[in-house]
Order: sequence, then C-alpha cells, then structure tokens
Amino acid sequence: MDQGCIRDGELYLSPGEICRYLDIDWSWRQEDEGFTLSLSGVEFNASSDKEYLSGNGRYFYAPQGWFSAGDRLYLPYELLSRLLCLDTEVKQDEAAIYISTLNARLIPGGEDYYELNYPSEELFWLSQIIHAEAWQQPLAGQIGVGNVVMNRVNSPDFPSTVFDVIFDMDHNIVQFEPISNGSVYSQPDEMARIAACLCLDGYNTVGDSLYFVNPAYGSGWFDSALDLTVTIGDHNFYSVRGA
Repeated sequence: MDQGCIRDGELYLSPGEICRYLDIDWSWRQEDEGFTLSLSGVEFNASSDKEYLSGNGRYFYAPQGWFSAGDRLYLPYELLSRLLCLDTEVKQDEAAIYISTLNARLIPGGEDYYELNYPSEELFWLSQIIHAEAWQQPLAGQIGVGNVVMNRVNSPDFPSTVFDVIFDMDHNIVQFEPISNGSVYSQPDEMARIAACLCLDGYNTVGDSLYFVNPAYGSGWFDSALDLTVTIGDHNFYSVRGA
C-alpha cells in the first residue's frame, strides 16, 4: 500500500485504497477549519481546534490530528481502523502494518447510539463527575477522570456502578471532592458529555489508574503509596503500586 506514511512518529493512512478494496463509496472535502469525510453516505466532521471527529451519532478521539497532502487525506491508522472496523497489527521491525478486512464494515452508530448502547445512569453521572472534576482540563484529562471512575467500576476493590463509585464513602471518607461541595450536581457542558461518551466507547488516556489528584493541593499520600501513571493538565493519575 502506497497510501500510508509516518509523521512525527505516528502512522497515518489515507482511506482511498482501503475503501476501494471494500467497495465503500467515499469522498472528502477540505473546509476552513477542518474537513468532512463521507463513508457510504455517512458524514464525519472534524475541526482543527478539536481532538475528535463526530459523525453517525458518535465521537472518535484523534489527539494525533490529521493532515492532507495533495488530494489525499491522511488519518491516524487507529482512527481509520475504528471507522471501518479493521483489525490491524503494526510490525515495527518491518516498518509495516498488516490489515485484516474480515470483519470490515462501516462502524455502527445512529442518532441515539449512546442512549441505546449504554445505561442512561452511567452516561449521566459520568458526565456530571467529569465536568465537576475537570471542566478546565484538556480533553485527555477529562477522559482520564472518566477512566478512573470506570476502572474503579471494573475493580473488585470498589463499588460496581458509576453512581456507587462516585458517591462511595470508603472508611467514611468522600472519594471525590465534588460530592462534598455539591458541584457534582452542576450542569455539565458539551465537552464533559463528549468525554463521557468516549470513555464508554473504550478510549483511555490514563491506563489502569484508580486515583488522581491536583498536586497543587497536596499529593504526599499518592506519591508515597501509589505509582504515578501520567500527568495531564493539572492532575496526576496513579495506579496501585506493583499492579
């Protein structure tokens, strides 16, 4: 395939050859601040000031960005693989990517995709806590807060629902400050809801982190008892030491 390239260490693919092979009608048009990609008549929109695409009722995280060269649009290979449900394997030693089209199709969606595929209570409370904890943080940090909540839901050491994790009182200690100050009940903005949707769809920016804190307010216990996973914006994210 001659429609791939590496830029700033990231692998990009152009949709043309793959779409032709899959017999998927596609086109794209450059716009003032982004582009619109059409796949089988379904449009996906991107803006240069956002780190995600939207289309078919869904959001797609793309922090690496995208670019055009001549008449070609280049997308991060993970993004194109998700849009077309491709199975891919990157072979770094061969400087090659292997693509399986066995399950290829346009990714499903729909106007009510998130409401139909995830419990409404999860989407509601995940949006609430993301906004309350991280409304001033970058999208990666907002996704990270949602990841911590979902990691706790999936951990045997914490409650098993989003609501119960957020309102957990382990050892009579509130786990999230917005529960104490009431900001968890504030109306979330659009970005918090987008971050919640991305979390539920499996995007992760903080790995298996179970804790986060703004070190400006003290992080002594976190640093001494946990492993620092990543710092995003004003938050440090931590995982269980040795896990």
